[in-house]
Amino acid sequence: MTETLTKTHIDYSKLFLLFLFGSLFGVLMEGVFCLIRFGHWETHVVSVWLPLCILYGIGAIAYFIGGAFLQNEKVLIQFLLFGLLGTGLEFISGWILEHGLKMYAWDYSKHFLNYHGYISPKMFVAWGIIGVLFTPLVPAVDGVLGHFQGNGWNIAVAVLSVLIAVDLSFTGFCLVRWAGRHEGKAASNSIEEFIDTKYDDEFMSNRFCEWHFISDKSKN
Repeated sequence: MTETLTKTHIDYSKLFLLFLFGSLFGVLMEGVFCLIRFGHWETHVVSVWLPLCILYGIGAIAYFIGGAFLQNEKVLIQFLLFGLLGTGLEFISGWILEHGLKMYAWDYSKHFLNYHGYISPKMFVAWGIIGVLFTPLVPAVDGVLGHFQGNGWNIAVAVLSVLIAVDLSFTGFCLVRWAGRHEGKAASNSIEEFIDTKYDDEFMSNRFCEWHFISDKSKN
């Protein structure tokens, strides 16, 4: 295990690119899924400006590091640990949304033995299988990422890091105001007034197409 991890060189540039590609791939994958299943494209993003679904980006980093650690483990161990990893990420994200913003961004409530609609045994199995399939690809992914080196790429990574950090930070403000407006809280300063004008409920509902307030869900 240690030898495998040593061979897989992990640095910020690689982790950032994994986050970026994972976030973009998540949007593409869910869009294609909706197109096939429902007959129309849906853009599932978690930022107000860039086309990013950051849960997939975080998952890409976690699965890459996990794959480096678990590459020599038995398939059953990989399956169980990756299942726990994916389910844990969904649980933490779902819990924060539920208790922080009183919202949910996905709904597994129809899944057998689900918990609060944001984790379920079905998805545990899915995350476990994805991890098992991804683990053998870690050396190849590491090799591809190794080509993104040099001063030019380092500058690009730095600029994109700042841009994404600003986007996600501002997104946080917009989400808090969206929740505040839903609770009837008036804007208390000029920044909140700007957000209420430019990023109103219609914009947020269209941008975050699967996000809903728990109080609205209970009415249905």
